Amino acid sequence: MSADITNDGDNLRSLTSKICRKIDLGTAVLPKPLFEERTMNCATIECPDDRSDHGTKYSEIVSSEFNSIVIEHHLKWQPLCETLPGPIDATTPSNRPGRYDFSHCDMIVDWALSKGMKVKGHVLVWHVTTPDFVNDMTSEQLREQIKRHIFTTMAHFRNRITIWDVVNESLAPDGSLAKNIFLQKLGPGYIEQCFRWAHEADPSAFLIYNDNKVEGMNVSVYCIFATFILKITETYILITDLNHVARDQIKIKPMDFITY
Repeated sequence: MSADITNDGDNLRSLTSKICRKIDLGTAVLPKPLFEERTMNCATIECPDDRSDHGTKYSEIVSSEFNSIVIEHHLKWQPLCETLPGPIDATTPSNRPGRYDFSHCDMIVDWALSKGMKVKGHVLVWHVTTPDFVNDMTSEQLREQIKRHIFTTMAHFRNRITIWDVVNESLAPDGSLAKNIFLQKLGPGYIEQCFRWAHEADPSAFLIYNDNKVEGMNVSVYCIFATFILKITETYILITDLNHVARDQIKIKPMDFITY
């Protein structure tokens, strides 16, 4: 807890800064508890011109205990352009390609940076939070919209968000690729292509593949996963999140898989 709330000693952020290995200690946040609760509904808040910290207890604890954050929901594709519009029009959500509202995400990112915190972008491509309008697209149209989304989102936050989850949970429990809309329409190469587009959009960004199905894999299935990851990346810029709950981040190098 923060020093203003408890006297139990150093907070987590302070302790993290004292350890030998620099780590990012983060948490997922939503805009409502972070700012004053001038709510439009349970998930969103009004977006005032003044985006400074409004001093909620939640925001005090987050900034005291953590040195990084993830935007829990609003930075995903569907919320950005379909289901959670900001002040552009709160009553008639748009449902068309190319329409984006970054208001809530901007509020959170600006707040975090003002507190000296790092922001991880989550997530560019995930079949679960993909807008419904992609369902009727041809393969070529879908490919163009994914590329457009990656470039639009990363460009908007360039130099503010430098770490991105590019593809999320593309694996089935058996280690094979999940039969989602991207695999069905674009084939298995879509994952590698998303990483290439993300690297083109921001060559300096740290790119991440995120999945919750790795922990608990047996050796044979893990080898399938290892081959899959190594095929995607030719450098050491990739991180994979291995734990479903703690989301520990481990830097992956080819030797890690060879000696597993």
